[in-house]
Formats: sequence, C-alpha cells, structure tokens
Amino acid sequence: MTLLLTQPVQGTIEQWRDGILREIPDLEIRLWPDVGDPADIHYMLVGRFNLDDMPDLPNLRLMMPMFAGIDHLIAHPKMPDVPLVRVGPPGGDPAMTEYAVLHVLRHHRNMPDYLAQQRDKVWNVIPQKLPREQRVGFMGFGQMAEPPARVLHGMGFDVAAWARSDRQDADIEMFCGPDRLDDFFARTDILVCLLPLTTETDGILNAQTFAKLPEGASVINLGRGSHLVDADLTAALDSGHLAGATLDTTKPEPLPADSPLWDHERVTIMPHTARRVRPSSVGPQVAETIRRDKAGEPQLWAVDRSAGY
Repeated sequence: MTLLLTQPVQGTIEQWRDGILREIPDLEIRLWPDVGDPADIHYMLVGRFNLDDMPDLPNLRLMMPMFAGIDHLIAHPKMPDVPLVRVGPPGGDPAMTEYAVLHVLRHHRNMPDYLAQQRDKVWNVIPQKLPREQRVGFMGFGQMAEPPARVLHGMGFDVAAWARSDRQDADIEMFCGPDRLDDFFARTDILVCLLPLTTETDGILNAQTFAKLPEGASVINLGRGSHLVDADLTAALDSGHLAGATLDTTKPEPLPADSPLWDHERVTIMPHTARRVRPSSVGPQVAETIRRDKAGEPQLWAVDRSAGY
C-alpha cells in the first residue's frame, strides 16, 4: 500500500511525510510529483493540489483532503470516483474551536466598537450584555461547529444551532430543516456560519438573511467565501441593521485590494487563519483511515458526495 502525498497547506511536504511515518512506519509514501508507478498508489492525501494535474491512478482506493472545504474537489471533472474521507480530529479541531469562541467574544464584548473609539481617542463605556442575554446561533452543527457551540453554552451563552436534517440535543436548542431557518435567524444576535458549501448554501448570507436577523446583530463567517454576498453585507452594515462582521474567508482569496470590505469600519478581515492543520493532528486519522480500509471496515469520516459534505 502506497500513499501519494501532495504539497501541504502548512509546513513542508517532508515534515508531513515524517509525521505520517511516525504513525504508520511501514507505509510507503511518495511525494508529488514523484508518483513512480501510478499502479502502486492506493491512497492520496490532498493539500495544495490542482486536480487539473491529477494523474491516472488505476488502483486508487480513497482520497483524504487536508482541509475542511471540499466543494472544489467534488465539483471538479477530474475528481476520481473513489471515496473522500476527512482526516480532521474526530472531536473537532481545537484551533477552530478557540477561533470561533474568540470572535464570538469579540462581538459580545463590543471590541470592534472599542477599537474604533481608541482610534478616535474616545473614552466611553458601552453597555454590556450578560452571556445569558446574548443569543449565539451556529449555522451548522457538524465536526467544526459543535465543539465551540458547547464551549459557549458552558460559558452561559444562549446558544442555538441550525442543521439541515433533524437532530435533538440536550444542551443546544436545535432548529432543523429549511422551515425553521427563519425562526433561527429571528433569535440570533451573533450569527456564526460554519456550513459546508453546497448549491443550497451558496450565497446564503444575503440581504434576505440579514433582514431576518434582529437589529444590531453581528455576522461571523468561518465557512466559505461563497456563502457571503459582499454587497448585501455592506448594505446591511451601512443601514445600521447589522452592527458588525468578521470574515475569515472571502471570495476570492486573497481579498483584492480594491474590495470595499477592507476599509469598512465595521468589518474585520482575517486571512483565512481559523485552522492550521498539522501532521500531528492529521496523522492519527490518516493511520485509522488506512487501517479501516485494509480491514474492510466502514470509514468514520466519509464524505457524502451527493450532499456535498
């Protein structure tokens, strides 16, 4: 069994090779573009790789993306007809959890307004809600969204989540299905988007969505840049209906220098820094995925390509 390793999103390809070998010492790993005999390749770990360059790998058994966003893989015409299996930590990525909590707390504690006051040399105390008075809503309740939702719930915030399919939870109020989306928006003061990008969620952060949020709400997009309609966001901010926004993802990336989002005083732009995937966090899942494949066991983190996640 041979793994083809492509350029990682962080670190060097040699560091990733060595990290995976610590988990699976007997695994043969080839470093792209050194494929060798294509028939030898059974597994492929995909990082910064253009599927336009995808070679014919006749014995490929599965592909493992290093990242959360897989829409560009699913939609690509050269995506092989093999399972896609996620390799993120099964309990959620701690980096995403701390990042989501950080930005919810920033908006909760009025940090964008305080920074604006500092620039203007204004000393003014802004009225502060208690956590139980702050309604946080997560769009999505999967591997990336559930852990920060639970952390914030544990801190006393009024946390809810919206999911496409029915789900019950003892701690988090769930709004399930398209029919409950408007109710979810109406009760949400800080909206956190961690949805996968599908045809249904493309452009979901739009003027209609923003109008359904309470006046003074804030939006945090940690999903994909295509979730957001930029012009609708700036219009909602300029009208005063939304109080602020934090964008970790944009379309395109990097955000062009002439985008009005850069200069908007109520927008925080982050250069897609929520997650920093490392071999130490991915290696154990790669090892488990290969073990399950060899044993003929079902994969725990397989992607439903028809659903898009």
